[in-house]
Amino acid sequence: MGMAPLFCCFKNKSENCIALTGLGASIVAFAFMIWGLADLWFDRNGVKAIYIITFILVCLCLLGFVALFILLNLKKTESYRTFNNIGKIICLVILIMCAIAIIFLFVAFIILIVDYADLENDFPGQQIPSHDWAAVFVPSLIGLICLVIMALAANILYKVFNDKLIGTPYPVQINQNSMTTSPNIPQPVIFPINNGPVP
Repeated sequence: MGMAPLFCCFKNKSENCIALTGLGASIVAFAFMIWGLADLWFDRNGVKAIYIITFILVCLCLLGFVALFILLNLKKTESYRTFNNIGKIICLVILIMCAIAIIFLFVAFIILIVDYADLENDFPGQQIPSHDWAAVFVPSLIGLICLVIMALAANILYKVFNDKLIGTPYPVQINQNSMTTSPNIPQPVIFPINNGPVP
């Protein structure tokens, strides 16, 4: 995880910017998929179930990015390493959910196109309104794009938390009152010093 070739346009971006991008993408996907659920006609219950599961996964990803944003802005405490481990786990979960959601949404999108096309063929002379076709294409395509962005953001945030975890030192207590003293050792002299009269 945290593969550098997949960082894409997120390279050299701040942690909060990446988390907010993932959060924004999940909000956009959430909004468009509500439109799809409200307007789409599902001929098969299996397709509707897949679409609803995808919607739930998007909602969970949204909550995950909210949690990541909070973890990124926590100050260093005794539980700092624990928070970084939690952040890594959340990133992994988001990546897995995004992968499943992309597959499910793509399958539902293809089946919906086939069903709508079959519906038009079954009733020649009657065409499905354009806004119904828009409900098929727009939410699915926007959702797929947003899911890819969310997966990329989670990928780079995994590396951010991993780097923080590696670079976080264990807490070391230092007693400021204790001072080390070195004994007074006479310095060697090259020429002996005599205080007697000079001959």
